[in-house]
Amino acid sequence: MLRVPLNVDRMSFAFHQTIHLWLASRLIFFVVSLALKEIIVMSFYKSLPCDVNYVSDTSKMYMQVDCSDRKLIQFPKDIPTNVTNLTLAVNHIPKISKSHFKDLKKLLEIDFKCNCVPVRLGPKDHVCTQGLKIQAHAFSKLSSLKSLYLDGNQLSAIPQHLPPNLRLLSLEANSIFSIKKENLSGLQSLEVLYLGQNCYYRNPCNISFEINEAAFQPLTSLKVLSLKANNLSRVPQNLPSNLKELYLYNNAIRTITEYDLSSLNNLEVLDLSGNCPRCHNARYHCVECPGQASIFINPRAFDSLKHLKVLKLHSTSLQRVDYHWFINTKNLQVLDLSQNYLAKEIQQAHFLQFLPNLVELDLSFNYELGSYPLHFIFPKTFSTLSNLQSLRIRGFVFKELNQQTINNLIPLKKLNVLDFGTNFIRNVDIAMFKEFQSLRTIILSFNKISLFSYEPNSRLYSVLNSSDDQYNGNILIDTQYFRYDEYGQSCRSKDTEDIHFLPFINEIACSNYGKTLDLSRNNIFFINSSDFQQLSDLKCLNISNNAMSQALKGTEFAHLSSLKCLDLSNNRIDLLHVNAFQQLKELEVLNLSDNSYYFKAEGVTHMLGFTKCLVNLKILIMNGNEISVSTDKGMASDSIKTLEFRRNRLDILWKDGSNEYLAFFKNLTALESLDISENFLTLLPHDVFYNLPPKLKVLKLASNLLKTFNWGCLPALKNLEVLDLSNNQLTTVPHELSNCTKTLHTFIVQNNKIRKLTHNFLKDAFFLRHLDLSFNKIKTIKNSSFPKNVISKLTTLLLNDNSFKCNCDIVWLVHWINETKVKIPFLATHVTCAGPSVWKAKSLILLDLHTCESDFSQIVYLLSASFIIFLMIVPVISHLYFWDVWYIYHFCTAKLKGYKRLFSSEVKYDAFVAYDNKDASVTEWILKELIEKLEDQKEKKFNICLEERDWLPGHPFIENLNDSIQMSRKTIFVLTNSYIASGNFRTAFYMAHQRLVDEKVDVIILIILEKLLQMSKCLRLRKTLCSRSCLEWPINPQSQAYFWHCLRNSLAANNEFRYGGRHPDDGSGVNTISVNLEGNAMEWLMSLYDEVDPELHDVDAFMQELQNQSEDPTEVDARIRMINQGKQLVAEYIREFCSLVAHVRGWSEHMLVYQFQDGLSRNYIIPTYQEEYPVS
Repeated sequence: MLRVPLNVDRMSFAFHQTIHLWLASRLIFFVVSLALKEIIVMSFYKSLPCDVNYVSDTSKMYMQVDCSDRKLIQFPKDIPTNVTNLTLAVNHIPKISKSHFKDLKKLLEIDFKCNCVPVRLGPKDHVCTQGLKIQAHAFSKLSSLKSLYLDGNQLSAIPQHLPPNLRLLSLEANSIFSIKKENLSGLQSLEVLYLGQNCYYRNPCNISFEINEAAFQPLTSLKVLSLKANNLSRVPQNLPSNLKELYLYNNAIRTITEYDLSSLNNLEVLDLSGNCPRCHNARYHCVECPGQASIFINPRAFDSLKHLKVLKLHSTSLQRVDYHWFINTKNLQVLDLSQNYLAKEIQQAHFLQFLPNLVELDLSFNYELGSYPLHFIFPKTFSTLSNLQSLRIRGFVFKELNQQTINNLIPLKKLNVLDFGTNFIRNVDIAMFKEFQSLRTIILSFNKISLFSYEPNSRLYSVLNSSDDQYNGNILIDTQYFRYDEYGQSCRSKDTEDIHFLPFINEIACSNYGKTLDLSRNNIFFINSSDFQQLSDLKCLNISNNAMSQALKGTEFAHLSSLKCLDLSNNRIDLLHVNAFQQLKELEVLNLSDNSYYFKAEGVTHMLGFTKCLVNLKILIMNGNEISVSTDKGMASDSIKTLEFRRNRLDILWKDGSNEYLAFFKNLTALESLDISENFLTLLPHDVFYNLPPKLKVLKLASNLLKTFNWGCLPALKNLEVLDLSNNQLTTVPHELSNCTKTLHTFIVQNNKIRKLTHNFLKDAFFLRHLDLSFNKIKTIKNSSFPKNVISKLTTLLLNDNSFKCNCDIVWLVHWINETKVKIPFLATHVTCAGPSVWKAKSLILLDLHTCESDFSQIVYLLSASFIIFLMIVPVISHLYFWDVWYIYHFCTAKLKGYKRLFSSEVKYDAFVAYDNKDASVTEWILKELIEKLEDQKEKKFNICLEERDWLPGHPFIENLNDSIQMSRKTIFVLTNSYIASGNFRTAFYMAHQRLVDEKVDVIILIILEKLLQMSKCLRLRKTLCSRSCLEWPINPQSQAYFWHCLRNSLAANNEFRYGGRHPDDGSGVNTISVNLEGNAMEWLMSLYDEVDPELHDVDAFMQELQNQSEDPTEVDARIRMINQGKQLVAEYIREFCSLVAHVRGWSEHMLVYQFQDGLSRNYIIPTYQEEYPVS
């Protein structure tokens, strides 16, 4: 047995150990780098008004920070220092300073486009008048910067002190009118320079655009230069020899000399379009050269361009093409000669002999004005283009396309795109296309073709045979050729100067299937099976926008059995027969959109069961048909996977009470995606859920009128993965989503009217990955609605444009947002607070996380402060408002026990007269004097209530008396000595006085017939205060008329009075007080003192005034004694009245105290009701 030496074994072990350690270190480094990457993203992108993404290639990792279109008005702070690509396009940032990039040393690209777009180019709702300000040396420290985009900022000069390693500089759509050598010095590494659109009709400069002859000499590495739309009158001189692409289109260059391009030996792309343009039917401001002259190009102008691959001479008014231009351009692959005057030149086209490698040729819109020839024949020189793949000859205008037209194209073995669109062709022999071996796309759109023939040669004829003069040169314009700048740079895109031709048809559903024929926008009203007899290999057929009104029977496509895609949209197809497409066994895509013509008609048969015959159909598009009825009650297919049914009328098919269409989609057994948006649905019926296809994965109900949704029916859709309910009027979400579905991963309820989420909205919804709640009215999100273990599994969460109330209930969400890895678009700019006012319009992510944290010291402080304040307030209130509180307490207690105020019933009488009916003289005075004067007068009558006349016989005395007082506005007491002494007077007086207290109305009028109670202080006080209601029968007969006048005034006077209101007495000249006990008696007592002579108000001041005015001491002493006597008299009145009120109301004595201290100061205690209210 061979033994290995020991030293060799040790060396092998050491080697393997070294390899193991190296691999382990690399693994640790990789894991740490990933962790650091996640930490960096978590730290920055949450609070930034930007999207932060990582992009990696085989060797490096790039961080992209996209802040475009965020309505920023200042440079965002806290941008991560390791950012490599920074985008701030489409904002309103007015200034760039050096401090903005202080720590961003790794920047490779800055996109700062469109922050101050020129007025005519920019938005009209935010016009920018002051250009972007760039501080000196703002970019100079960015040594790694490779690309700088500053388009659309109204810059007046090229920024100076740019990084020397810069390779791309874009300054389009600014206000730079002069380029000098010193402007571009120090940019030796620059490879791409865009300076276009600085001086043209939408960004006028009003001066000549100046380029110094040596301006581009410092740019030794320049490869791409764009000077488009700058009103240049000649080709700039001394261009760098390394230049590969030169764009000079849409200028005012009239001449290309022999030497203008002689130094550009490496040039591959040259665009001279739009110089001396053809302006007929132009959609933009277009100025032709004088005399409609064309651009002059010297025959030897392109001699040095041996590497030229793309040459664009679109819209240069060329009338001939000099073959000398192409003698040295053998490598030319793309030639654009569209929109010129080359109708006659193309009939010879000798220049094509010098283009053996041409791949794309565009001769469109070279028609001769006023000419509408019968034929067009490609000359023999076209047969030499052996590498030609695409030939476009739109807008040439001729009537017939036949075999003779294309004979010289048949040898082109590589030709795969042939475009004859917008030619007003009427007759086409489509059989000739069979001869092209590689032809994949035939475009005959925008013509006048009608498939109207039954001839075996399958000629396509026009439905009209109009004369030549019917054409006047106003051809249908295609926007592809008639835009000012087809490849103009966009504010949101960095792509510019695309040299490739754009497709003219929708190749998404066609070109991938194979050979395509586009007959859209013609005059095809009917089709027959013989029309396509020679195109049996056709895979895609577009006959849209032809106003076809045919009821297809299934034989029309008999020769297209291999057809994969058919577009019949925007026609008038009549689905009368169930076997309409039975011959198309291989059809996979069918578009029948916008064929509503017959669906709008009443009583017309509609057979939607045609899908049964299409055994391979995968996609069916039936949008915009306004389908509201179907003869066969539904659709059926075992192959359709996607059905678009937008803009129809399912609201009518599924209207409440109708069950015949509830299973409309049930028999589409393979259906996975159903789009029934824009169907005016207000409610999805319960039974519809249980009649949807069992394999359905995507259900779109967007842009309907749904106000409610049967969430409990979702379990019927066992495979549902996507539910789109956006743009409806929903106000609620499922109570618990996990109880409704276990398979849903995308839930969209964008732009509804949801105000709050249910308590357990996402409980156990671990299957959900995409949730869109944007553009609603959500005010708060509770933790129970958004369990962290569920939302952490989301990949995308949209919460923007809601009405969040930033209070303590939402702080938990801010915590989670700061920690999560879930993508939340527009977080910093559109997820904002709607309240409270201090946080309004601020980002939710900026909410102070410590605002709502519990703090024991703060709680203790609040409790102790509240206790101290309580101890201070209670004694003060007790001292000042004790009796007020006591009064309110007893009043509320009485209310709770059911006590109510007694109000007078409906008034029937003006006055009730109470008198001594046992006194004959008084009775006679009442009946003959009082009744006659009050009731029998013509000018003013009163309705009087009398005991003898108006009381009900048999009723108790007390009831009659109470009813008379309550049903009368006033109560008149006719006082005599005998009546006052009777008990009836006291009872009646108390009842009338009760109304004064309860109803705040004074109803008592006293008529004194005899001299009585001369010493009664109460009567004296009433005479003084209420003289209008206290009348004496005059002894003098001549004064009786005045007595009756006063009595009538008292009866007519309003019952309610205000406290302290002054009213002059009736002729007496004495000021009296109108009394209304609105609150309590004490207010009236307080106002009483103010009603006496003003001299009694301030005795000290009055006596001082007397002493100053009078020198006689005796006179002063007499006046003072008179004042004191008046004060004593008032005090006696008040005490007497207080005694009377206390006796009437039943108040205890200590509840009504009125004292005069020091003559004028008053203290009082507010009286309160007793527990029982005495009736009298």
